[in-house]
Amino acid sequence: MLWTPLLWLLACGGEENPTSDGSDGTPGSSDTTDASAATGTAGASTAPSPTTTTTTTTSDDPGITTSSATSSGDGSSSGGTTGGRTCEGELPAHWIDGVDCGSEPQVQVHAYDPDTWILRQSLCTSFEGPFMMLLFGSERALLLDTGDGGIPIADVVHGLVEDWSQAHGGAQIELIVANTHAHGDHTAGNDAFVGHASTTIVGVGEAAVREFFGIADWPDEIVPYDLGGRVLDIVPLPGHEKAHIAVFDRATGVVFTGDTLYPGRLYIADFPAYVASIGRLVDHLAGHEVCRVLGAHIEMTNTPGDDFEFMQPSHPNEHPLELDLTHLLELRDAVEAMAEPMIEVHDDFIVYPL
Repeated sequence: MLWTPLLWLLACGGEENPTSDGSDGTPGSSDTTDASAATGTAGASTAPSPTTTTTTTTSDDPGITTSSATSSGDGSSSGGTTGGRTCEGELPAHWIDGVDCGSEPQVQVHAYDPDTWILRQSLCTSFEGPFMMLLFGSERALLLDTGDGGIPIADVVHGLVEDWSQAHGGAQIELIVANTHAHGDHTAGNDAFVGHASTTIVGVGEAAVREFFGIADWPDEIVPYDLGGRVLDIVPLPGHEKAHIAVFDRATGVVFTGDTLYPGRLYIADFPAYVASIGRLVDHLAGHEVCRVLGAHIEMTNTPGDDFEFMQPSHPNEHPLELDLTHLLELRDAVEAMAEPMIEVHDDFIVYPL
């Protein structure tokens, strides 16, 4: 069933922080207070009623659960090739889905590989159920997104950083807190990292992102960011939100696409910018081998073309998180073919101009 959440988007969902121009969270600023380790929506404009078309093509903390690998019983991939490159990382057989809030933890923590962690916020704490990514290099770790609030995200992440550090000789490693974009369901946990040792908060908004990553020609310039033996490509991706980025991890072949592409409703605030961004990302990836495409939400069911109700608090029979390069190409072809922006339902995502 296709749902129209425009009123929520206009009223409160995913508004940019007031300081999304970069005035908050000074780019590159580091805090030096001791850290406590633990284990552990698009802003919218009023849109005309678009045409809709259909195409078919564990931790000790009770609020945290940790997983590491898996079967693919629900459609999740575990190894294999999904986009031109063999995927060495593993995804869980099941993500927490809000079906049993009495036993479900606030955060699911999954080891994709020894240097890559995927976190999911429980739908019991936020209907958004956002995903967050933690990537380790030899010198620093990058956290992409901090969730929708109401979870112990700083404790979870600093616990993972401490564990990783101890497993690699005990040397302190810097944590970089960044966001795929400025909407609240991805930035609400940023403030929890303020005052922690060896932690740098990039800040939200185009100015902060440009300054921190050294992007002189936004949005056309793609820049490398080295975590220490692990180079990421930072790809400007405005369209869903003006400061959106994608991250391509050369080490794993995974593309992290935030809210630009995921199995769900792809809300587009600036359609021309979005079309250009998808083309930019596809062109960049043409020179690389891609394993998986991982976005920041799941809103589709396992029934092709069927999405969950907007704000639904549980996702039984949820679509797997992972997409692949063919989905990105399908999206590019779809938006480039539109004479005018329109809602278009695909098996694994819905193009949703606002």
